[in-house]
Formats: sequence, C-alpha cells, structure tokens
Amino acid sequence: MPGKSYPDLDPAEHITPRQRQILIHLVRGKTREAVARDLYLSRSTVNRDIKGMSVMLGANSPEALGAMALWRGLIGKEHLTSPIDWSRPHSPDSEQ
Repeated sequence: MPGKSYPDLDPAEHITPRQRQILIHLVRGKTREAVARDLYLSRSTVNRDIKGMSVMLGANSPEALGAMALWRGLIGKEHLTSPIDWSRPHSPDSEQ
C-alpha cells in the first residue's frame, strides 16, 4: 500500500485515470450501478476501486471519499453538477 512502506509518497498520487473517473461520477451523485453502466465497468470493479481508494485516502464512505477527492485536488470544482459559490459559507438549510 502506498504510504505505508514509503511514508514520503502521497497515496493520492496513485489514483488511476479510471479511479478518477469513478470519483467524478460519485461527486455528481451517481449510484455505483450508474457509474458502472456509464463507464462500461462491472459493478464489482467499481466497488473494488471505491474500496481501494477509500482505504488509500482514509475515507469511511463514498461521500467522504468524494469530499476528500475535492479537498486533495484529485478532482476540481468544475466536476460538480451544480455550481457552488465557494466565496461564502454554504449550508443545506440556507435559501438560494
């Protein structure tokens, strides 16, 4: 596992292009089935990649994985489906 044997390496550097595509679909709110269908992958492949990335990045859910991917710069704000005003705090209860 990257980062265990070589603590100076950032595990995020080991995310593959396919895994990055999966992350983009996750932050857009797609289910694992939809991700598999859209990327022409089996559901077990999507599950395996999500689990591997979660372990690698220390996320405990697909939602946390998506948030960590954004925070660490693995995917950008442009990958979100709806624009967010990042200049002000956002809460789900706030009026838009």
